[in-house]
Amino acid sequence: MIKTFLASAVLLAAASAYLGGVSPQGLFEGQLEVVHFKAPEFPQAVQISGSAPSAPFSPSASGPAGAAPGANGPVPPSTEGQVVPSLQFNATGIAWINSPPLAMAKLRGKVVMIDFWEYTCINCIRTFPENKKWWRRYHRYGFEIIGVHDPEFNVAYSVKNVRAAVKRFQLPYPVVVDDQFRIWNAYHSQFWPNRFLIDAKGYVRYHRAGEGGDSAFELAIQQLLKEAHPGLKFPASYTIAPAKDAFSPACGVPTAEMYVGDWEGRGILESPQGYHDGRTLNYTLPATVNDGRVGLSGRWRSGKNGMTYHGGSRKKKGMPGELVMRYHARQLYSVINVAHDRPERLYITQDGKDLTSTNNGADVKLDTQGHSYIEVRKPRMYYLVQNPSFGSHVVTLRPAASGITINSFTFGNNCQTHFAHL
Repeated sequence: MIKTFLASAVLLAAASAYLGGVSPQGLFEGQLEVVHFKAPEFPQAVQISGSAPSAPFSPSASGPAGAAPGANGPVPPSTEGQVVPSLQFNATGIAWINSPPLAMAKLRGKVVMIDFWEYTCINCIRTFPENKKWWRRYHRYGFEIIGVHDPEFNVAYSVKNVRAAVKRFQLPYPVVVDDQFRIWNAYHSQFWPNRFLIDAKGYVRYHRAGEGGDSAFELAIQQLLKEAHPGLKFPASYTIAPAKDAFSPACGVPTAEMYVGDWEGRGILESPQGYHDGRTLNYTLPATVNDGRVGLSGRWRSGKNGMTYHGGSRKKKGMPGELVMRYHARQLYSVINVAHDRPERLYITQDGKDLTSTNNGADVKLDTQGHSYIEVRKPRMYYLVQNPSFGSHVVTLRPAASGITINSFTFGNNCQTHFAHL
């Protein structure tokens, strides 16, 4: 595979011609990585049980924490997916959703976007509106999107959970469940989201790790479709808005993603008891909880994927357990799971007060006494807080019963609020 952040003169000239004589220098450079390699073929759809194959990457392959390939070049660092995924024993192989099994060889003549995503990843979720817009606009002209789902947390290995997420997010295009990371490895992917644009001859031409680059992506889609169909014209209504930098310092720089469990040495637990994977301990809150950190009280079980509450019921013993976290951001999200089939409540306060219509996330409800809570039904990412402005806050989560696992917290800044909170 050949990678370069600067296009060759030939590619620049060709792109200029297909963009109506406008050089892509100011459109692609700094937005998309220009590449040129043969798109790998999809593995056959198989069901495999038992132990998983070797891990896709060593931890060092991701580079230092917080860095992404090209962090010093045109592609800015992604804020999600910088932890190397680890394979689980229940990986099933390749399964397709919204489509029969596809083959790159049979997609020749089409322009194809490969989108690596994970259904609990907020950075991925924020790309869905543009993905769906492009699919609606350009599918009739020979454009296809194939979402490749690779799990981060253990709940995302379930094909059933992925299928439910595809339905919830209303993704109309084919999705392949790649829980053994075979497609991930073939593309040397290391991030969620991670998008590759393939031309009609089967060559990968453009790439972007992380969010952003939407205007350049749509221009590149148009360019490759015009290459495949000379003389093709798009409706005048297919306007492309100027690029926006949602990670500009002016948008506010939020707290980094917080892994509640002992995830690849990146856990953020501050309680003095620390992590003891697989064991349940009585935790006590630290004297202070710092920004980007978590403190626990009550009985919790340590795990790589998160911390699971194993204390008493709120009805029987008041509220014996809690998780306290401090952050700075505009919006707060959390990946949460429940250990059994029935839903459980997770009560939430911010700065010592119940959430209200001025700051509650889309998944927050109020009980008859006006206390704010989330009803945890399915393992997914929940929308907890939508503050009216960027700021620093302390959030306390109190499980109503045993069995709730809190995996991670992620955030949104002032420029990341306008997307469907499904």
